Amino acid sequence: MPPLTHTAALAAALVGLAACSTERAAEADPYAGLSEAVRGWRLDLVASPGCPAPAPEAGVEGPGAREGCRSFAETCKVEAPLTDAERATGVRAKALVGLRWEAWNPETSEFRNASAAAYFTRSGDTWARTEAPPVNLSTCQPFAAAD
Repeated sequence: MPPLTHTAALAAALVGLAACSTERAAEADPYAGLSEAVRGWRLDLVASPGCPAPAPEAGVEGPGAREGCRSFAETCKVEAPLTDAERATGVRAKALVGLRWEAWNPETSEFRNASAAAYFTRSGDTWARTEAPPVNLSTCQPFAAAD
C-alpha cells in the first residue's frame, strides 16, 4: 500500500474509533445532554409570557429589545437524588438547575431580575423538565418551607 493510502486508511480508522468512543462516553455519562436541555429551557422562557417584548415606544435597544429577556446565567447545578418511583420508571439521572436573567417589566418600563429552578430527569437519551421550588441560587438548595 502506498504511504498516502496507508495514512488515509489509518486516519479513517482513528476517526471511526473516536466516534465509537464518544458514543460510549455519552452512554456512560448519565448527565450527557443536560446542557442542551438547559438551553432548551432558556428558549422556552424567552418564548413565555414572563418575557414580554418591550413596546417600540419604550426605545429599548440591545440585548432583550426583541425578546423581553436578557443576561441569562446558569447559577447552580447539582445532582438530585432519585426517588424509588423515578428509578422504577427508568430515570437514570436527575439534576436541579437554577437560572437567573433580566426580564422586561412593562409596568415600570425597565428590566428586572428574575430567576427560576427546574428539575431535569433523564430516561434513556431524553431529558424532561419539571418546575422546582425556589432555590438559593448560589447553592441550589431549596428554601425551607414556611410552617
